[in-house]
Amino acid sequence: MTDRVTAIEFEIPQKSGEALCVPPARQLAALARQNAALLEDAPLTIAGVRLAEIRRRARSDISQAAVRYAQRLDLPTSTFGPSELLLVTGHQPFLFHPGIWLKHLLIDRVARDGMAALSMPVDSDAAEDVGADAPRMDGTGLRLVHETLVRADPDVPYEAVPAPPLAEWRAFLARLGAHVRTLPLPEPQAALEHFAQAARDVRAEDIGTFLTGARRRYEGRRRYAEVPVSEMSAGMEFRRFVVHVLRDAERFAAVYNHHLGAYRERSSIRTSAQPFPDLQREEGRQELPFWIIRRGRREPLSVQPTRSGIGLLAGGERVGEIPQASGPEALAGLAIRPRALTLTAFTRLCVADLFVHGVGGGRYDRVTDAVIREYFGIEPPAYAVTTATLHLPLGAYDAARERETLQRRLLELQHNPDRVLSRPTPEQQGLISEKWRLIAALDGGVLARRERREVTARIREINEELSRTLAVQREEVERQLAGLEAGAEATAAAAHRGYPYCFFSPAAVDEIIDRMLAENR
Repeated sequence: MTDRVTAIEFEIPQKSGEALCVPPARQLAALARQNAALLEDAPLTIAGVRLAEIRRRARSDISQAAVRYAQRLDLPTSTFGPSELLLVTGHQPFLFHPGIWLKHLLIDRVARDGMAALSMPVDSDAAEDVGADAPRMDGTGLRLVHETLVRADPDVPYEAVPAPPLAEWRAFLARLGAHVRTLPLPEPQAALEHFAQAARDVRAEDIGTFLTGARRRYEGRRRYAEVPVSEMSAGMEFRRFVVHVLRDAERFAAVYNHHLGAYRERSSIRTSAQPFPDLQREEGRQELPFWIIRRGRREPLSVQPTRSGIGLLAGGERVGEIPQASGPEALAGLAIRPRALTLTAFTRLCVADLFVHGVGGGRYDRVTDAVIREYFGIEPPAYAVTTATLHLPLGAYDAARERETLQRRLLELQHNPDRVLSRPTPEQQGLISEKWRLIAALDGGVLARRERREVTARIREINEELSRTLAVQREEVERQLAGLEAGAEATAAAAHRGYPYCFFSPAAVDEIIDRMLAENR
């Protein structure tokens, strides 16, 4: 099944209501069972402990963390046992679009049949601009606008960004509401009002927890658990995973960089930053795919051998040292977080029976598969990929063909006005005849260079003189082109896939899931 996922080129659905799920949704439970058996018997030890035992411990720790997190958010508590099949997904905790939302609601639905489900908000990722896109209809037509709730520096993670004051949250929702009320559509207005009402009592310290609480209240009663990456990273088994990599930093980095390069070559990716940058080595320091959170900012973790062990550096500054043979307890007090590949590698190996990606994650986790095979020496557990597209029913058309026709017409009016003049005056006919004699002279190839320049300049003068008589037609074409540009903006706004889930009802996504689960019955 891993080979099947790896061989597919995932494509985002283009039509509203369409979904992608590889493998089909009805096969997710069976795939989770296959992975569970594979991982239970895997001949892998991490920092001296068998993988099967790490999974039992990690599941127990995360289940307890889920209870604590639910209590903080005043949500129904969900627990899961070490032997219970567990479906996991995750994403940055912003107001994401319904295609991302689908992952959460799908694992919740599938897990109703005797399994458990877990969402892991990636609050260790950089927050930057936390807000939402919205459509707006005004005198210039339909257009796309953006509203910002919170803005943070590029190195500040969600977990370090304070939740917005209640007044700012309400003002943000009011701005979104003002935009959607310009539309002749009751659905997004009703959805946003329901969301605002459901999220009215959310209280949290950080923006990630705040938005997670708002989403869960809007969804209604769902069984799946929530544990943010910051909480998961505090667990002993994640630290054990980190220690395992720290002890073997150079080899891990070499494997990581090799398979990143191979993926770029296979995918014809020319930039070294995609899907993520290589790990750097300089002056004896080896960068690793982890962050350290200090003073509310995240910095890349590097290691450097010392006489007594392993030096730990954050952004080049020494922040600690651990013995070479130390266990996970040596990392207590350090806020170490995974980056993309180490997050999914740890989750797929040590926590989940099946990890459910979106399209982007499904593509880059092919690198994770290769790293697991070479570095950890086992066949990677399979993962699933799912997404959907939901558009607001705004309607639009593709004006590309009409735009191309008008642009050709404008060029003809400017450079070949003689072809447009259906009834030229005698004076215009004289200019047209002169132009074609000059063109024939150019084509004859007997003119000297100076003469060719003079003839070309004269042809340009004739075109300009003839074109002036077509000013009214030219202005009309330019007006139509300007109108099409406005139409293109409207088309982009109507077909925008990135509107936040709070413009859609949970039932709209549930209907897509119903169809996904009904396939192949």
